[in-house]
Formats: sequence, structure tokens, C-alpha cells
Amino acid sequence: MVKTADWVRKLCGVLAMTTKTEVIDLLLAQWSVLFPQVQLLAVDKDVPVGALGARRYDLVLQVQVGDLKRELVCEVKSLGEPRYLHQAISALKAGTAGYGMSAAVIAPYISEDGRTLCRDADINYMDLAGNIFLRFDQVLIDKTTPYKPRRGRGGKAYDVFAPVSSRVLRVLLERPHQAWKFASLSEESGVSLRTAYRVVTTLAERGYVDKKRGAITLSKPAELLDLWAENYQVGLSSVRTYYSLERTFRAFAMQVNDLAQVDRFSYAFTLHAGASLVAPFVRFTDVHFYLDGDMDKLVETLDLRPVEVGGTIHILQPYDAGVFYNRQEPDGLSVVCNTQLYLDLVSYPARGREQAEFLRREKMPY
Repeated sequence: MVKTADWVRKLCGVLAMTTKTEVIDLLLAQWSVLFPQVQLLAVDKDVPVGALGARRYDLVLQVQVGDLKRELVCEVKSLGEPRYLHQAISALKAGTAGYGMSAAVIAPYISEDGRTLCRDADINYMDLAGNIFLRFDQVLIDKTTPYKPRRGRGGKAYDVFAPVSSRVLRVLLERPHQAWKFASLSEESGVSLRTAYRVVTTLAERGYVDKKRGAITLSKPAELLDLWAENYQVGLSSVRTYYSLERTFRAFAMQVNDLAQVDRFSYAFTLHAGASLVAPFVRFTDVHFYLDGDMDKLVETLDLRPVEVGGTIHILQPYDAGVFYNRQEPDGLSVVCNTQLYLDLVSYPARGREQAEFLRREKMPY
């Protein structure tokens, strides 16, 4: 077993774009080195928690400190910055409330701001650098290590999953067999050359793309999609919910499409509504679509009624124009590309993962 300092030095080389599975494997392998004061009794992975198993969590750990034992329901994130922790904290609070369980976030490295966010939310945390905050019953462990592992060149991580940067990922995944130059990839993605270079360099360091003789090619499309899905921030787009008098999705979709032709705005169906036009698998009642246009005019023209509960029409104001990249047009209706559709679906609570997996099997080449 390696010493803590030796382990963290080794960790510096593996933190960039670490997958969720890798985080879990590393955590369990080095548990006694990182957290010697906490005995790990049992581990369960991908566990249903709550009423009727409504939510699934990455880990449930049985731990013991002194004579006290506790069950920790854990969400694992590939990145430990606050923007990625918010989603994990919300999911943990929603799923563990009223069940007498302690919740914890696990990440490769949780920044100081991230640690503060967790403590303020009364959420435990631990990372692969040995930082830990654990509070239950009479137990309080609050340990901050001096180690700040490097993340990429220059000691600073580049976030390839940020809205603008992720446009490059979307292009690569939508055209997985194409070879690119930096200039053509920049133009196709709608990002600067500098952004394209930084994204590709980060991906190349982790082995997701190859750069040979000036050609950029995607080498691990499936793994990259999985990693993006792990770090995709559900809820980035603001949503307004309405009730429609139309009885069928098809009739409503045609209304939206006809109005888009007249008023020249962009829209694209997503989630189950979008999937029903591309790879139907799950029955649905709620309709979600991205809109880049005059929402108030659309609402008035389609006679949509605003509601706080019970609405089935959800209009999303896109967090970035990249969501409209490579839109599909089945039956003349606009749907987001399969990459975006998969990302939106995979963590959607109402049978989203089932639909996402079906979409991937039927329509995606990896």
C-alpha cells in the first residue's frame, strides 16, 4: 500500500477527465490510505433509494467510525467544481430526505469553493486527494489536505463540458468518423480557434482523440459520450411550463412547426417528444422543446395557458446555441441531434435512461 503523499503525487497524472467508474475504483482501492479513521464495511453500486426505488445512486457505503456505524448514500462526479456539485447535491437531498440516511458527494478533487458548498448544504464529501467532511450522530471528521493535484498542462483544468467548449464535443460525436483540421473544426463548431485547440488538446491528453499528421480524429466516441453524460448539467436551460388545449402531440408539433416557418424562429423537440420522432420506445405525456425566438408571441399564438403544476408543455430557453447543431427533421419536424437527445434523456427521471439506451442502440454508431 502506498503512502498518502506518494499516492497524491501519482494521482496528479490521472485526474484529467477521470470517469465515474475510475473514481469509484480508485477510491475503494485507496480507502485505507486516504481515510484511515473511517472503516469501510460494505459497498453497493448503482443502488435504488427512496420510495419504490425512485432514484438510483452511484454508491451506498457502510462505514464505521469508532463504535458508530452509518450508511452513506453517495453521488460520484468526474469533476469537483461547484457547477458540477450543485446537481449532485440536489439529487442527494431529494432522494434521501426522510429516510434517515447520510448523503455524500465523491469526486477526484473537490475545490475549496466546492467543499464550502457541500458543508453549507449539509452534505458530506470525500475526494481522491484525501479531503473529507463527514458528520453524523456524534461523529465529525473535517480534514483538508495540503495537496492540490494538477489537472492538465499549466496546473489548471480546462473544462471541455462548459457550454461553448462542448460544441466541439457535439461536432466530434455527431461526425465520429470524420478527420478534422483545427480551422474546419472551429468553423463547424462555431467556436474560436483557441477554444477548439484547448478542447482537442485536453481530449488528446486523455486519449479520446488522435492528432496524427495534422488530422484530428475521434478515437473513443462511446467513452467520450459516457463521460459527457456523467458531467452533463441538467437544468442549464430555463424552462417555462404551460397547458395546451391540443389533444395530441402531433397536432401540437405541427402548430409549432407552422409558426416557425412563418416567424422564422428555431426550435427543436427533445426528451421523450423528440425521441418519439426518431426512435420511439416510451409512452409520454410531457412535451419538451428548445426555442430560440419570441416565447411570448408563441405562447399567445398557440393559446398556451401558464400553470404551476400539471402542465405538459415545457419550453426550454437553450443554455447555448449548440443544442441546435445538426438538427434532425423526421416528418418535417425539428428534433435535436442524437447526441443532444441522449444527453437530455439519460438522467431524465421519467424513464429517460430506458429511452436513451434504446436511442443509442438504434440510432447511434457507438
